[in-house]
Amino acid sequence: MESIEKDANLHQLFTYEPTEVVTTETVLALQFGDRYASFALKDRQQGQLLALGYLRIANWGQPAFDQLMGMIDRWLTPQQGVEIAFDMENLSMLPVAGYEEKKLQALHQSLFPFNNTAVFKTETMAEWQLQLGYTLPAILLQGCLSRFPGARVRHAFKLALDKAGQSGAAGKLLIDIGIDTFRVLLLKNNRLQLFQNYPYATPADVLYYILSVCEAQLVSPAEVSVVLTGLLEKDSALFKELWQYFAHIELREAEFMADDLPFPQHYFTTLNDLLLCA
Repeated sequence: MESIEKDANLHQLFTYEPTEVVTTETVLALQFGDRYASFALKDRQQGQLLALGYLRIANWGQPAFDQLMGMIDRWLTPQQGVEIAFDMENLSMLPVAGYEEKKLQALHQSLFPFNNTAVFKTETMAEWQLQLGYTLPAILLQGCLSRFPGARVRHAFKLALDKAGQSGAAGKLLIDIGIDTFRVLLLKNNRLQLFQNYPYATPADVLYYILSVCEAQLVSPAEVSVVLTGLLEKDSALFKELWQYFAHIELREAEFMADDLPFPQHYFTTLNDLLLCA
């Protein structure tokens, strides 16, 4: 732990581990963003949460990846189920109809210029008739494929849509609060209207962007359903600000099997969604 905290490249924000872990079959979830990494381990049979971690990452280089792997090495087993989600903010998409990878890559390069230290990756979302494109550090992708060759990999956007549920004419806003950015996904009548990441420093920043989305997409704050996950508290200034403008707000909890978890479960809802894919 001390080596992690002393390295300015990694800063551990949340950690959880029961005093005793006795199990033979586990599932590991790993989620990687541009500036964070998180992991969770559970017992496959009982569903009990066995370990959890959430770290701020300053730069995805080999030392950062190696140190992260060093934290979880003791829990890795040969037959373990591993689920991975990449939550990189640079995301482009095209309709599946008439899709060509070179067109998507050209679009992505124009929106998010990248160099040879990054890898361009594509994914198909058949249910939504979309083809996704995003880049991530080559070291991160190669490291994951090498350490976890049997893992299932997807972008976190795909997972967010899978867990979105039904939406009506009034709309549904799914908002996930990160360390210094937050993700907004808007659905109306079960159709995707918007997906975007925004930076923030204050609660006013978050409120400004969300209200701007509502105005641009003709969504009424009094009618739209707002589902919140991520790093916010019920008694925080941000939550209170949102309650002043939105009538229908829900904090979606992770519902971990962990009676002594010292943090709000909605901090890790998307991580638990990943665990439940196994």
